[in-house]
Amino acid sequence: MEYVSVAEARKMNGMRLALSAGTPGPWSIAARAMFDVRKVPYVPVLQVVMDDNAELVEWTGRRNAPVAVWNDEPAEDGWLEITYMAERLGSGPSLFPDDPVERALAVGFSAELCAHGGFGWSRRLTMTANSAANLPADQTQGQRKMMSQYGAREGAADGAEDRCIGILNAFSTQLHRQKEAGSGYLVGDRLSLCDIHWACFSQLVGTLGPDVFTMPDYMRDIYSTVSDRLGAALDPILMEHRERIWREHIGLPYDC
Repeated sequence: MEYVSVAEARKMNGMRLALSAGTPGPWSIAARAMFDVRKVPYVPVLQVVMDDNAELVEWTGRRNAPVAVWNDEPAEDGWLEITYMAERLGSGPSLFPDDPVERALAVGFSAELCAHGGFGWSRRLTMTANSAANLPADQTQGQRKMMSQYGAREGAADGAEDRCIGILNAFSTQLHRQKEAGSGYLVGDRLSLCDIHWACFSQLVGTLGPDVFTMPDYMRDIYSTVSDRLGAALDPILMEHRERIWREHIGLPYDC
């Protein structure tokens, strides 16, 4: 993917989307997927992982990706806020179910994946447990602070894997219920935001193949290494669902 600098992006109109170059962070690939599914053109803007990203902070007030900026509107970086932007600016079937109860359920499933303490947050802790405390001496104070902001500190991962397993079990239970009801989606009878979020966040427990999804080899190894307990919670229906969502709705191949 071709990225523009922050300086270049600030001179542009339309949608600018700051993303971590070459890194398949689930919040970033979910933001991309929302805009792609809703057919919202965007310009990828370079954000560097573990960097202070001073120019991005000056422009948007945020250091981490994703950050979405539409024309001269305030920047947005929340998973739900970005989804609402895609909904407002895009076209085609809505990302949200029409029925209010189904809509609440779909947003709730997405929150289980994306929100603080959810699947993405907890899985990241299991992958980076104690890393802030164990950074080499030559790491900068800024890098230590960044890792701490991700919650990577001694004891932070306690219970994180249990939370991941509970969420995986909930998703597989829902997919089996939906299958019995004749639906191939998590909620209702058509694609919604929670299907897209699951397809993207599922990378954290097993990546799509290198022939269709490019990422650094070391990242693929980290994402695909799971404990026996976590692996046992990966009901085949979960990965079958994510494969179909990627191929039929988001689109493959995918380049970070």
